[in-house]
Amino acid sequence: MAKPCDHDFAFLQQQSEFMYLDSAATCQVPTPVLEAYSHYYRHQHANVHRASHRLGRAATAALENARNVFAKYVGAEAENIALMSSTTAALNGLAEQLPIDWQPGDEVLLSYAEHHANILPWQRLAKRYKLHLQFISIDQHTGKLGDWRTLLNARTKVVSITAASNVTGAVFDIKTLLAAAKAQGAITVVDAAQAAAHVPINVNDLHCDALVFSMHKVYGVNGCAPLYLHPELWPRMQPFQVGGGIVQEVSPRSAQWVPTIQKFEAGSPNTAAAVAGATAIDWLTKQQPHQHLAQLRTQFVEQLSQRPWLTVLPAGDHTTPTVAFYSLGWQAFDIATWLDQHDIAVRAGHHCAQLLLQQWQLPAVVRVSFGAYNSAADISHFLSTLDAGWDIFSALE
Repeated sequence: MAKPCDHDFAFLQQQSEFMYLDSAATCQVPTPVLEAYSHYYRHQHANVHRASHRLGRAATAALENARNVFAKYVGAEAENIALMSSTTAALNGLAEQLPIDWQPGDEVLLSYAEHHANILPWQRLAKRYKLHLQFISIDQHTGKLGDWRTLLNARTKVVSITAASNVTGAVFDIKTLLAAAKAQGAITVVDAAQAAAHVPINVNDLHCDALVFSMHKVYGVNGCAPLYLHPELWPRMQPFQVGGGIVQEVSPRSAQWVPTIQKFEAGSPNTAAAVAGATAIDWLTKQQPHQHLAQLRTQFVEQLSQRPWLTVLPAGDHTTPTVAFYSLGWQAFDIATWLDQHDIAVRAGHHCAQLLLQQWQLPAVVRVSFGAYNSAADISHFLSTLDAGWDIFSALE
């Protein structure tokens, strides 16, 4: 099981002994993406939309091409894709600006698997308007989304849900939930940050009003997060931020916004990150590492499960290439430190998902997340290093 595109990652080629297993946090960047990023700054860099010169037109064309690539990737139209700086920024903006006349006692439905970025904005909103936050449980035996039917009701105004767990790798069956929420008039939001690199996404099939993901988790660079907004939703919304580039007319006491999705893009956009993101999607579409990564995950879980001193968190049958585990005899942070000392990068802790670990009564877990640059040989080396550490630490007990 060879690495399908190892040659595309200069960073890892230069550090051949280093094993990167933290792709759920951020992916390493392929050379074609880095080249596109550099090419933009060397040959196309200018501010977009408002320039009267050809360099500005070139930059604008590059940005709008990226918007088209992102739209196609999620089955949307380009005029419904806003370019945000991050998934966190988009979720905060949505919480603040969804066109809802909030009343005390209204509800927002989330899950216990949410990243803090999809909890904290709603908590702040709930305090302001005296709302109730409801949470769908995650089955501790299967890792799947629990029963939500008793939680969805006439007071539910928003359902904001992650498409996949950033801890376990579980890809959740959210389509029925979103359809039911839409049928009773709730606004539906999908955090696709963990899913976008690994599963097909079509916003029309999902029945969602908003969906966002970060390109740095899809082999792009930081600073670009495509946000899909339903064409019947965004015209009723106010901008997330205000400033240059989003107005038609300004008077001393008022302003008129542009009638396009660009009203959510105040200020100078990160065009280079968008260009790199579009190249990353083109690269990922050509490479198609999904089967390879699924095989890696299956092999890895099988091997971990043979070690009685480890427990693998459940994730169900439909997953991203992310795995979490813990040991009652070896703390998660000690495991990560041991691996780091042997040039293996993993992540330990609550992974900005404290509610899930609290529900499952776990203080911390180790997370391993594979990328297109990993191989079966990495698994063998990881396990031999892990076993060597266990032999030492267990002897100290």
